Amino acid sequence: MSEKTQAGTLSIDLVKKGLLWFLVIATVLSFFASMLVIEMGFRRYYAAIMMWMPGVAALLTYKLLKVDVRHLGWSWGDSKWQLMSFLTPIGYGLIAYGLIWGMGFGGLFDPKFVEEVSYYLGLVGWSPEATIAMAILIYGTVGIVWHMATALGEEIGWRGLLTPHLLRITNFPIASLLTGLVWALWHMPLIFYTKYNAGPYDLHIQAANFTLLTVGLSFMMTYYRIKSGSLWTATVFHAAHNVYVLSLFQPMTLKYEETWRYSNEFGFILPLVVALFGLYFWYRARQEGIDGKQDA
Repeated sequence: MSEKTQAGTLSIDLVKKGLLWFLVIATVLSFFASMLVIEMGFRRYYAAIMMWMPGVAALLTYKLLKVDVRHLGWSWGDSKWQLMSFLTPIGYGLIAYGLIWGMGFGGLFDPKFVEEVSYYLGLVGWSPEATIAMAILIYGTVGIVWHMATALGEEIGWRGLLTPHLLRITNFPIASLLTGLVWALWHMPLIFYTKYNAGPYDLHIQAANFTLLTVGLSFMMTYYRIKSGSLWTATVFHAAHNVYVLSLFQPMTLKYEETWRYSNEFGFILPLVVALFGLYFWYRARQEGIDGKQDA
């Protein structure tokens, strides 16, 4: 059997080999990277090294199997999908945190966050509202460049190789579910052994909430990956989530004693909203006839 079909897609045999080698290499590399983060503390540069391990694993896998890296989906594609990928995290983030703020689970604005933004952006004397507005403008434009650089490392692996390979042998919901579970498992050492959590409370519940989040995100990102044919939609999506949810909505929220149960990626509101979004994207995929197997 040829390693590639006449249409240029990968053979089933090569897809299965790719999945196996990717998971093995990613596990080994991520183990050592996670040990570095655990030992040195959850700092942005060590976290960036870990975020690049899935991408390095994907590149090594294709090198080992002599597969053209163009199969990872490097083309930009139609910019409307990149725009939608950017806007979607803002949408579910506003809904989730709107519920948190509106129902009194958290307040606005955390004065510590306002003070930090004021200092770093040179906005001393500005009102809290104006300071937050400037933070959204700067973080959402300049800041997203950094986040895209780190998110790309993960997405070369997750949506460049893993999801397309799974879609070659199974369907939309199973591929999305499996990618989401692998993605969540990859984060578990950080949740249990670093400060990448909502605090040392009920970590098993936090891990379950986070898993629901990654599965929901995976359904949305699989949809955009199929529609665009590009891994850049996932990179933009991932970066926008990190900017707006993790760097803006969450830190600007004033925390009360029980806020951790509701907010962030580890409380239940954001994961639940994301899961509902994910189900909607699965529905759209079914309506559009793209919920079955796909070429890789």
